[in-house]
Amino acid sequence: MKGFGQNNHQQKTKKFINTITNEKKLISEAFEFHTNGKLKEAANIYIFLIKSGCKDLRVHLNLGSIYEYKREYKEAKSIYLNVIKVFPNSPEGYLNIGQILQQESEFKKAIDFFKKAINLKPDYLVAYQNLIRSYINLRLFHEAENILKKSTEIFPEDLNILVNYGCVLKELGKYESSEIYFKKSIKLNPNSAISYLNLAVIQKDLNKLTDAEKNIVKAIKLNPNSALAYNNFGNILKDKGSLMEAEKSYRKAIDLNKDFYLAYNNLGSLFATKKDLISAEKFTQKAFDINPKFQLASINLGVIKGELNKLDEAESYFQKAIKINKNYLYAHISLWNFYEKTNNLEKLKNQLKLIKDKKNHKYELLLFESRISYREKDFDLAKRQIDQIPLNWFESKENSIRILFWSFKAFIEEKVKNFDLAYTCFSNSQKNEKYKRCDPNSFISYVNEYSKSIDNIHNSKVKKEINVKTKERLVFLIGFPRSGTTLLDTILRSHYQIDVLEEQPLIYSVENIIKTEFKIALSEIYNLNKKQLDYLRNHYISELHKYKDTEKKSKVFVDKYPFQTVCLPLINLLFPEAKIIFTHRNPFDTVLSCFQQTFEPNNAMANFTSLKTSAKIYDLTMQMWVLYKKSLKLDFVMSRYETLLNDFDEHVKMILSFLDLEWDENIKNYRNTALERGKINTPSSSQVVQPLYKTSIAKWKNYEKYFSDSKIFLEKWSRYFEY
Repeated sequence: MKGFGQNNHQQKTKKFINTITNEKKLISEAFEFHTNGKLKEAANIYIFLIKSGCKDLRVHLNLGSIYEYKREYKEAKSIYLNVIKVFPNSPEGYLNIGQILQQESEFKKAIDFFKKAINLKPDYLVAYQNLIRSYINLRLFHEAENILKKSTEIFPEDLNILVNYGCVLKELGKYESSEIYFKKSIKLNPNSAISYLNLAVIQKDLNKLTDAEKNIVKAIKLNPNSALAYNNFGNILKDKGSLMEAEKSYRKAIDLNKDFYLAYNNLGSLFATKKDLISAEKFTQKAFDINPKFQLASINLGVIKGELNKLDEAESYFQKAIKINKNYLYAHISLWNFYEKTNNLEKLKNQLKLIKDKKNHKYELLLFESRISYREKDFDLAKRQIDQIPLNWFESKENSIRILFWSFKAFIEEKVKNFDLAYTCFSNSQKNEKYKRCDPNSFISYVNEYSKSIDNIHNSKVKKEINVKTKERLVFLIGFPRSGTTLLDTILRSHYQIDVLEEQPLIYSVENIIKTEFKIALSEIYNLNKKQLDYLRNHYISELHKYKDTEKKSKVFVDKYPFQTVCLPLINLLFPEAKIIFTHRNPFDTVLSCFQQTFEPNNAMANFTSLKTSAKIYDLTMQMWVLYKKSLKLDFVMSRYETLLNDFDEHVKMILSFLDLEWDENIKNYRNTALERGKINTPSSSQVVQPLYKTSIAKWKNYEKYFSDSKIFLEKWSRYFEY
């Protein structure tokens, strides 16, 4: 019995050794197949080994990786779940399940698995990288920042960690700290193109445009085929005001990558800045067509189509943006703003009700609820609502939210007669970060260029030789922003024979041709020859037809753009027969109203960030008006805002007589005209739909003490206009 027993044990031992030997041989063979790309053969062996009870972790992980490679995520996930069961202390299993969940955009679930992997292996770099990626995808930047802080302590020389830290700090608005981490990444690797690229982006946001340009050029030198680098170079050049060069850079990015939707979107934004809304729409639409999940392009299309008065399309694109990501609050706020600007208060109310997460978005909802109450003239309720919002609430919010808050609150405080607090709120509403990229002096130089052109007017032979009569009867509605041009615009467009083009870039596009194609300064416009003038005139008329109301059989076309007062020399040179309507209002009320508005920042509007600078630019503009009246043969009429309010019928009849038009009873229905227009592209959108009111007259008296250093610029014009 003993001997038999010994022989049986020897046989079992031999069989066990052979099994181990065969398993090792099979594993080695499978690894070789895997390494050589023979995945099917490798997978067959892995499956056999696992079914045979193989406990080698590598076999299980490798089989899962083959399924992942083949995008068979369900099978891969099953393998990795088995890894967790069989090897509960294996961080790799948790990591790989997390990565599959990321592929499936299940970022919240993925986070739990990455955290478990890190708990099992506290120095697991790839788990940290993936955890950070998940937080970023969920836009949980504060959580990402906490993990990155820990990661940099464990992996102080990991380039990706440093770059990601810089990117997250940028998203949190911590620009100075972001810049530090990008510089650290460059110190770690001086040949890192992505580090230079990101450093340039953050320096652009810090308005360090010279440094930004220098670093983006380095990024391009390190990677000359980077479409992203050229795209960002375009952004920097745009902020510098080099719009032609910016356009070239965006187009270069598109040449490198025909489907680069970011570059198309930025090119669209560039044309929107230039007020070329037709081109803006075209390129932004291209961006969205390439990537229908590109939320920002969808929002931008909503804005552009709104400005083009394609209101149904605009609304649909805001709605599309919300569907792409219901958690992206900026999309909701863009739609709320659209409804408020188009006077659709009922739609705004209904949209606010659709927000499910009312707890986390309590203050955003209160902000717009207070605006609705203000619009409905329940000013006490509006104040109670907006006062529930803590003043530090918007510190981590986007710049646009902060501006909205201060603007809404300012007008509410004004209505309840808290004028000092209202003034403070108006001042805060002017602290738009975008103004850092603007140069108010650039607009002053622009005005002075036109002023210099008058010195050359008598040297021009061309002007005397030209007898211009266009088929279109052109009228230019000018003056100064907030002087009543939008009200008069709405009244005039109510006439069946008048079409008003509201603040379209027609003259701007003419100026652009003069400067870029003809290489002539605006101060030298009287050196333009007859052929050039004919070309410019035809270009203007062609652009006009793009924007005119095709359903209306208009005889008269009104180009309404208040600041076109300063470019009257060009208007008069091109269209000497054109009629001019010059609107004016009490200079103090005009300047106050400009200061109270949150205009879209540009070089001109950068002069309205204080009462004093607003008064100075008013003074300069009125000086130009007086100069042009004296030097040019203008066919003009003066429209006084206060007279329009006090003697509506007679004043409008006077203007219609000037335009050689008869009275139209529909004029009195101008409020309906405003409502039917939907989107009014000025801050007056909520005012022109109301009955005529006189509360805006002498409103500046409530803020008189704040005009102490502005009176020197305004009192002479009060006397001039007889106020």
